[in-house]
Amino acid sequence: MIRSIVITIVCTMMLNGKEYEPSWNSLDSRPTPQWFKDAKFGIFIHWGLYSVPAWGPKGSYAEWYLNGLNSGDSLRLTYHEENYGKDFPYRKFIDLFDPIDYQPDQWAELFKQCGAKYVVLTSKHHDGFCLWPSEQSNGYNSVDGAAKRDLLGDLNTAVKNSGLRSGFYYSLYEWDHPDYPDNVNDYVNDHMLPQIKDAVQRYKPDIIFSDGEWDRDSKEWRSEEFLAWLYNDSNAPEDVVVNDRWGGETRFKHGGYYSTEYDPGSDQINEEFIIRGWEECRGIGKSFGYNRNEGPEDYNTSDQLIRLLVDIVSRGGNLLLNIGPRSDGTIPRIMVDRLKDIGDWLDHNGEAIYGTTVNRVTRSGKVKFTLSKDRGYLFAFIEQLPKKKLTIKGVNGAGNELISLLGKKKKLNWRNFQNSLVIDIPEGLHRSLGSWPVYVLKIPVFPYLDDPLVDIKLDEGHAEVFISSDDVSADYRYTFGTDLVDPASSNRYNGPFKVKEPGMLNVQAYASESQPSRVVRTPINILNTNNGLIRRTFQGQWETCSEMLDQSPIEEIMVYDLTLDPKLKNDFGHVFSGFIQIERDGTYEFQTTSDDGSVLMVNGFPIVDNDGLHSRKTVSGDIPLKVGLHKFEVQYFERGGQESLDVKWRGPGFEWVPIPAFRLFRTDVQ
Repeated sequence: MIRSIVITIVCTMMLNGKEYEPSWNSLDSRPTPQWFKDAKFGIFIHWGLYSVPAWGPKGSYAEWYLNGLNSGDSLRLTYHEENYGKDFPYRKFIDLFDPIDYQPDQWAELFKQCGAKYVVLTSKHHDGFCLWPSEQSNGYNSVDGAAKRDLLGDLNTAVKNSGLRSGFYYSLYEWDHPDYPDNVNDYVNDHMLPQIKDAVQRYKPDIIFSDGEWDRDSKEWRSEEFLAWLYNDSNAPEDVVVNDRWGGETRFKHGGYYSTEYDPGSDQINEEFIIRGWEECRGIGKSFGYNRNEGPEDYNTSDQLIRLLVDIVSRGGNLLLNIGPRSDGTIPRIMVDRLKDIGDWLDHNGEAIYGTTVNRVTRSGKVKFTLSKDRGYLFAFIEQLPKKKLTIKGVNGAGNELISLLGKKKKLNWRNFQNSLVIDIPEGLHRSLGSWPVYVLKIPVFPYLDDPLVDIKLDEGHAEVFISSDDVSADYRYTFGTDLVDPASSNRYNGPFKVKEPGMLNVQAYASESQPSRVVRTPINILNTNNGLIRRTFQGQWETCSEMLDQSPIEEIMVYDLTLDPKLKNDFGHVFSGFIQIERDGTYEFQTTSDDGSVLMVNGFPIVDNDGLHSRKTVSGDIPLKVGLHKFEVQYFERGGQESLDVKWRGPGFEWVPIPAFRLFRTDVQ
């Protein structure tokens, strides 16, 4: 608890007192404000000219209507011709976008009722139409059109008056601007930057959701300059929050919180996501903008949305759930009903959502968890309660307090049995439960300790190890090799010590009336002249790794890990080749997370096939290996947009970690 207070004070000081330089190194040092991490649930709103035709093929984004017309999408062209005429220009929808039933106070009340803590409205989507009187878009904004109203400003006022946080979405690029893409500098300097700054100064947003970043890198967008201005000099609150969409290279790397989209897979959510904060955005249906082509069967049910919220929050994230109003300013009834159902569930169970933190173990079987901020209560999310008793493996209760069933004023007896928690389900409880998609148990637990801080100082031929934490009562135990740290038999840390051989150091903190910390695994990379990999670099455009390998490399160097060359941004590839050392017979699992394609080979066999053009995606595969050196190769290519490559492995005695440098060799001699 002391450490949590210290972190809060430090973060507040950093937000209030620091001047940020226009560089990612400086900007990334700014912590994501805590209000955002505590909020958990926000409302996204896609609303604009595309809400007039409000049409797209099933499974597509209706807000991309203009892009479909420009690119020759036959389905959208046919729809457009049949309903508006072949020669009807998209910009003429400004005369039909007339939200006569728009009542922002009622919108804000609905969002508050549904349990959301913040609201993000599209100020400008990729079509360039603005929902405020932007000087840079004279004649193409909501005040100059049939609406004759500052739609963004009105909602911003209503949302803030209701006690919620308010912000906006802004697209960096536009499909139809005369200066884009041929005169990018003019577009950025004379249009984009003045426009987004104007919106900031007018509306003092709590959050900015940037988008359309993939088309250029952050230098061309001048994103670092904008964010330094935002944090240091703008009218925005000191705790303004931004996402990570500020250039083709920035997603999951730079900016603010990490943003995913229809992609809440647990394989991609790691400790870095949790520290930075992350948010999954998606529609109640598939489309973000209202799509009249979607029927009730295309919308998620209330139960599905509540379970989605639970899943994301249990993994340390926020859910930004989108609605698409009609062009007249009404919100479709099916969306209203879904939001109210979520709000009803949160009225009873919000204690387990808001202000919680991710538990060290996010789930046990089908049971998912969150943890109270003081770590004294574990919230267990159960989709179906058994009739007599519930056993949750890997959990123990603490003290004499009974377990609460949130929202039902029920107290349940419990007992610890070895490494499991057994909860008695009283007779007749099910008759009083009603029908909820998820029930929540509030379980008293001993708080777990913070991870110990491990500092390794390498010197020629040896390393010195230092272990510490903010908890002065903690006792540290450590082992080499296996993940298991036994407080009775493991080495006890009594001060800095020296190590002369490479290996994985495993450290865990213990204290009375506390749960032990996680095992911190740190490589001691004492390397010799044979360690390393050969990295060959390629340049070009390909759709598969094999196409890349048909060309000749432009560079070949020795490296000690599987990181990308930071100087390369688009249309390049790497092949890392050498040998991997196995010290124990068994089955080993390898994993790559990449954007775009990657292939991992062991002994010439493709163990992980994550090839092809795609966004950030995780694929894994396994292979039995015997003690010794085995041929090892990772192929990777990037073609436009984001670039990322993360490689991990797990095997006998250890869980997922990056492959340590001391296990990699450029020759078959150790």
